[in-house]
Parts: sequence; C-alpha cells; structure tokens
Amino acid sequence: MKRMAFLMGGVLICLLGLGACARTPQKPQELILYSGAGLKKPVEEIGAAFEKKTGVKIQYNFGGSAHLNNQILMSQQGDVYLPGDVGELKPLKEKNMILWEKNVVYHIPVLAVPKGNPQGIRGLSDLARPGVKVALGDPQANPIGKLADAVLKENYLLDQVNKNVVVRTPTVSELVVYLSEKQADATIIWEENYFAAKDKLEIVLVPELEKHRKTVPVTVLSCTKNKEWAQKLAEFFLSPEAEAIWQKWAIKG
Repeated sequence: MKRMAFLMGGVLICLLGLGACARTPQKPQELILYSGAGLKKPVEEIGAAFEKKTGVKIQYNFGGSAHLNNQILMSQQGDVYLPGDVGELKPLKEKNMILWEKNVVYHIPVLAVPKGNPQGIRGLSDLARPGVKVALGDPQANPIGKLADAVLKENYLLDQVNKNVVVRTPTVSELVVYLSEKQADATIIWEENYFAAKDKLEIVLVPELEKHRKTVPVTVLSCTKNKEWAQKLAEFFLSPEAEAIWQKWAIKG
C-alpha cells in the first residue's frame, strides 16, 4: 500500500544538470543540507546516491523545523532544506531565505503503538483512558506535534489526552524511541517513521488522521554559496532515482 505519495508536479529535470548542460559550474567539496528529523532515512539514502553520482559530499543537519529554521537564520549558512511541512517555511520566506521551492512528498500521520499493542489501543479516544501513557511531539518544535494537537482538539480530546502525556519531544525520531523502548503506550508519528521501526511498532488505523497529510517541500536557500550545485541537489530529490527511494520508505512490506 503506498503511504507517501511522490509529487512530480510536472517538473522537467534536464538530467539534473549532471553532464547534460553545456556549462558545468565549479564543483564544491561539500553542500549543507537541512532536513526534518522524520525524513532522516530516505534523505540520507538519496543524499548518498547524489554523492555517488557527483562526488560532492553532503553535510546533514537533522532536527525539528523550529530548531532548523533558527539555525539557518542565525548562521546564514546552508544550501538545501527539506522541512517536515511546507508551512514551516514561513519564517524563512519572511526573511527572503528561499530561492527555489518544489513539493516532493506527502507526510502521512499515523497512530503507532508498541509491538503487540499491550494497551489495546483502537482509536484516538483510547489515548484519554486512565493509565495510558502518551508521547507527543512538541507543537512549538515540529509539524507532527502541531498536527497531533490539532487532530485531538478537532475531536474534543486534547484536554483529556494531555493528562496522559508523559513527554513532548522536539523531534519525531524521539517519539519512535520512546515507543520502541515501551516508555509510552501510543504516539502519533509519520508513517515512514513506523516503516523504519516496524519490527518494534504497530500501526492502528485511525480515519481521523488520514485526511491530515502534510506536504514536504525541497528548497534552495538564498544563503547558498553554491547556487547551481545546490539547485542540482534539490532537483535530485525530484528525480526518478530519488522517487524509487521515497517509495521504498513509504510502502508497507
């Protein structure tokens, strides 16, 4: 079942400029890439494919969108950025930090529990049951935290569930750790995060979450010192080679 939809959006990629164009810009030794922590596995794999094809190394910075936005604004350094949701680009756009932007994939939220579902979680309302330990993202730090709060509020459950919340994490990766180590009974994460830890987690299908998918963009930052190569890296995330990797991390086995 396809759980992360690839958005080509009619993008025509001229072989990514990797030898197809008449003029080749001077190749940098390294590019700086920022990415939401929940995208770590596919982004690293796509980055490795780019490195192998071009010889250009990538320095990765993974984290919550709020932290990454602050890091970019303060350092004024970096080349490419993939936040967890297109809405997270607002602080950078206000400072004219985005040169180029395309939508790449959908983030799909899911309700996850430890393998075996020891608390018998069947829906969002179960997160409010006495004794259930819930881990959620920090709404001030990452898109999954904002989304979880919005969905719970929409279903009149936020106040009740908050009484059971044992941790609010700055990244979605930490939610996976809490659940994998059974320090929590349930959490809301992106489905690709489940895919990376499916030996320890299970998904509970929740219709209320299905309609709350988020769109992940890839952008070129205006602070880049390697504009043309930053563009090549950004466009590589839209390439057929990258699409295969996105789908690998988005299809349940």
